[in-house]
Amino acid sequence: MGADIRDTRQSPELCRLGRRAFQHRGHRLCVQTIEMKHSPSLILVWRVAEFEARHAKASTIEPNHLLLGLCKVVDLDLPEFVTKDAPDRDEVLEELLREVRRLRTVFRAAGLDAKTFRRKLRRASPERRFALDDSERLRRSSAAKQVFADAEHFAQLGSSVVYPVHLLYATLLADDEHRDATLAELNVEKKRLLTVSKREVLGRQIGSASPSAKARTRWN
Repeated sequence: MGADIRDTRQSPELCRLGRRAFQHRGHRLCVQTIEMKHSPSLILVWRVAEFEARHAKASTIEPNHLLLGLCKVVDLDLPEFVTKDAPDRDEVLEELLREVRRLRTVFRAAGLDAKTFRRKLRRASPERRFALDDSERLRRSSAAKQVFADAEHFAQLGSSVVYPVHLLYATLLADDEHRDATLAELNVEKKRLLTVSKREVLGRQIGSASPSAKARTRWN
C-alpha cells in the first residue's frame, strides 16, 4: 500500500483532496447538518480519511479510516491545504492549527506515537480490494455515520461545533478489535487514551450552555 511513502512526504493527491474540501461555500468550510456545524479541521480529517480509504481500495469510509485520518493530520503541513487566495485563510488556518494541536496533546498525554500507530493499523486492518473510479466520492459506512452521530451528540454539550477531538472520542468508543490489538502491541492503554480524549472534549465545554437531555444520554 506504500504506507511508508505516504508517511514521509505529503502526497500531492492528498493536498488536492484537502483543498477541494476548502472550496465549499466560498472557502468558508462551514457544513451545516441540521443544527450541527462541522469545523474546518473536522472536514479535513474526513477528507484525509477518504484518502486513506481510497488507498486501501475500500468501498466505503470506515471508522478505522477516520482514526487513521485523525492520526495523519497531526503530521501534515496544514498551510498547504488552504488556498492562498481564500478570503478567510487566516481564520481557517488558526482553527486548523489549534485543533490539530489539541489532537497532538491527547496523543502525547496517552503515550501514543501517531505515525507508528497508523502504520501498524493500516497493516492490521482487513484488506478490501475494489476497482473504484477516482472521480467518485467515497461514502461513509453505517458504522462511520454512527461515529459521526456520536461526535455530534458530544458536541451538543457545548457550542454544537463538531471538532476532531469529538470524533476521536467517538471513534475510540466504537468496537474495533484491530485498533485495540494495535494499541496493545504498542503498549498504549486504551483506557488512558479514552480518558485523555474525554478530558479534552469536556475542556471544550467550559463556559458553554448546559447539555441537552439527549446529549447527556449519549454521553452516559
